Amino acid sequence: MDIKLIVAVAVLCILLVVVIIKYILYRRQVINICRQMVFIKENDTNMIIYNDIIEKEILNLTSLINLMCEEHKAKENILKEKDKRLKIAMAGISHDIRTPLTSLRGFFELLETETDTEKKKKYSKIIDGKLIELTELLEELFTYTKLQNEDYVLELGRYDFTKIVLGTLFSFYGTFKDKNIETELDIYEEQVIVTCNDVAVKRMLSNILKNAMLHGSGKIEIIYKTENGRVEFLCKNSVENPWEIDISQVFDRFYKADMARSKGSTGLGLSVAKELAGRMGGDISACIKDGMFIIKLVMPL
Repeated sequence: MDIKLIVAVAVLCILLVVVIIKYILYRRQVINICRQMVFIKENDTNMIIYNDIIEKEILNLTSLINLMCEEHKAKENILKEKDKRLKIAMAGISHDIRTPLTSLRGFFELLETETDTEKKKKYSKIIDGKLIELTELLEELFTYTKLQNEDYVLELGRYDFTKIVLGTLFSFYGTFKDKNIETELDIYEEQVIVTCNDVAVKRMLSNILKNAMLHGSGKIEIIYKTENGRVEFLCKNSVENPWEIDISQVFDRFYKADMARSKGSTGLGLSVAKELAGRMGGDISACIKDGMFIIKLVMPL
């Protein structure tokens, strides 16, 4: 037999053996990877896929699978945390709504049996306050629900933004006085016409001010000005423990920096405000500087 033919057959046989061995190894590796994926799927584990074969294709495959697992795990953790916060928030909201309802029932019973005129007036005033508190809580929830509908559209018009700001601040005058809250105002008082929804703007400003009253300590500083073709509304208030506030989450739904001191709050105020601002072409941001929590609302002219 020709020596060249013998060599060719030998080489071909060697190549065939190599291919078979490689096929067996690849098949075993794929089976092993599948087993690992099944284990990861059925168990809460941070285990990653490992491989026995150092081949470019297998390495790329395991790297991609591990990357997908990491991304899935991260998303899963975020969803778990949001679900946990949602459950806590819903329990808090239920408590916030139930508390004024329980108080209302008690004061109504007192009002029915009381004969003293002055005490009746006192009870009536308390009942009125509880009804306002309950109405605001429900209105916040209703507004948030509407904003979750992508088809919901705010009706925009041309309004005097300065007038809305001054009107909103004036509506809080009594509250500031009753709570002995010192306010420092730096307000631009000239007419400024902005394309917006006047009711939505009032809601945004009210939510910002309520947040300052609920979570702030000391005085509240308000700055309203026009700058670079836009209007800016800044609300600054000092906070006792600024390190407890997660700036990246203050506009998230149901976020409360301190659940124990958030009575009368759904945790939706700033989330609703930011959503409303976005629907009108504006934006709201937050920061902490020198122990001051600062909310900044910007609307284009």
